Amino acid sequence: RSIYGFSAYQSFNKAVATMHEPLDSKPNKEKVTEALKKREPFSVLMLGVDEREGDKGRSDTMIVLTVNPNNQSVKMLSIPRDTRTEIAGKGKEDKINHAYAFGGVSMAVDTVENFLDIPIDYYVKINMEGFKDIIDSVGGINIENDFAFKVDEYHFPAGQIHLTGEEALIYIRMRYDDPNGDFGRQERQRQVIQAV
Repeated sequence: RSIYGFSAYQSFNKAVATMHEPLDSKPNKEKVTEALKKREPFSVLMLGVDEREGDKGRSDTMIVLTVNPNNQSVKMLSIPRDTRTEIAGKGKEDKINHAYAFGGVSMAVDTVENFLDIPIDYYVKINMEGFKDIIDSVGGINIENDFAFKVDEYHFPAGQIHLTGEEALIYIRMRYDDPNGDFGRQERQRQVIQAV
């Protein structure tokens, strides 16, 4: 059992290493460790990015996590990708997910900070391949699906289901057949993140 745990931990660390880039203006790893020791609350911007060759892509998923080590809680807030706000450094209003396309992680973080009027202490940028790897590295996830739906050859019955990394990506991307549209998709994203 401990060998499996070590192997899963190593796989998880390898997957996480593929999706983090340092952000010069934000605290470094030593400051993160210090903040955790002091049990101070902090916030993390999670950016889910679909990048293609020759295209920087957009942050189709933006979730702010507020972590409070004192009461061991994590609160998640999804920001709809079509939310219109002022893009930091551009001086114009546009869809919030365009901030990443215009200026990368730094502009996305600054825009979210301005939009929510809260400091963002850290960020995680996840490309879809990295997300699949994380889920597979922990042996898949179990979630409670609210309603049955099908996407291509994948069928997601209502109730408790187990998802591989590939299945989880398809599960969180579906929105057109969801009665709640993009809000339903955001709920599934939070559900999968919580399961991981």
